[in-house]
Amino acid sequence: MYSTFEYHSADGTKLEGWTNNGDGPVVVVCNGLGVPPEAWPRLLEPDCGYQVFGYNHRGTLGSERPKDLDRIRIDDHVADAFALLEECEIDQAIFVAWSYGVNISFEITKRYPERVAGLVMCAGVPGGTLDAAFAPFLVPKPLRKPLSLAVVRTGEFFAPQINTFARMLPKNRMTAEIMRHTGMIMPSAKPEDIVPWMEAFGKHDFGWYFHMFPAAGEHEPIDPSFVEVPITVAAGGLDALTSMRDVVAFAEQIEHAQIHVLHGTHFIPLEFPDEIMSMLDGVLLRSELADEQIVDERTAVVDIRTYDGQTFYEHQASAFESDAG
Repeated sequence: MYSTFEYHSADGTKLEGWTNNGDGPVVVVCNGLGVPPEAWPRLLEPDCGYQVFGYNHRGTLGSERPKDLDRIRIDDHVADAFALLEECEIDQAIFVAWSYGVNISFEITKRYPERVAGLVMCAGVPGGTLDAAFAPFLVPKPLRKPLSLAVVRTGEFFAPQINTFARMLPKNRMTAEIMRHTGMIMPSAKPEDIVPWMEAFGKHDFGWYFHMFPAAGEHEPIDPSFVEVPITVAAGGLDALTSMRDVVAFAEQIEHAQIHVLHGTHFIPLEFPDEIMSMLDGVLLRSELADEQIVDERTAVVDIRTYDGQTFYEHQASAFESDAG
């Protein structure tokens, strides 16, 4: 479905990039930490209408760990994304991001605005990632980061056991169905999309996976109002890992942002892949990449990719989110 290639970041770290080998306007995916490409099932299709590129984070899923193991902070991830642009000779692209990838995308937009034509940001905030966690559990905001770090350190300590469990866990339709009906992932996610994601994610060294999070949590919130390109922001109303209210709050600081709150969890790329493609089409049509031919072609696509009124909400705070401040 996609192919991989190697490239090097500024500090010499060898990374694994990937592409859907498609045609059309260029999209760059900035994933959540350690998230495999399989999280974006529609974008991986060669005939999705876009030429899509992405990469796997340092030390994960085919990418090397840096020689200096502390080189996993926001500046390092931004350097990796910028090196991808240079390697693939991408002058300008629409950036699609999930979770911590939102941090990276905003930093790229701030530092290299000429390389960014638009943004589709899913279930993430531009800095302060760990402060946005666990809101639905009524955790007060000052306690969210300490709790997140405690969870991460526990995961790192038990990494050998988690590695064993991840290898032994059946990656099949039955497991996917269990995930869809226990609240971990909403039933709108299709088993045929969940299984490949499970297969890829289960290959992690979870010691390194959890090791990356404290450095990610050091990225402080930034003022997003500098964004001038078209932007659509999507949040999950049931998201336990990134507060929907925090996502909406930052998006409201961008006057022209389109904001969508979905009846979903943190895993909205898997739960709403078609809706996200529609959001991407919308950003494209509002961007400077949309010449006359693209406008004619994509208008039809947008008309076809409709939203389910029962699962799509716009400009609304969800009753499922806590008021914990």
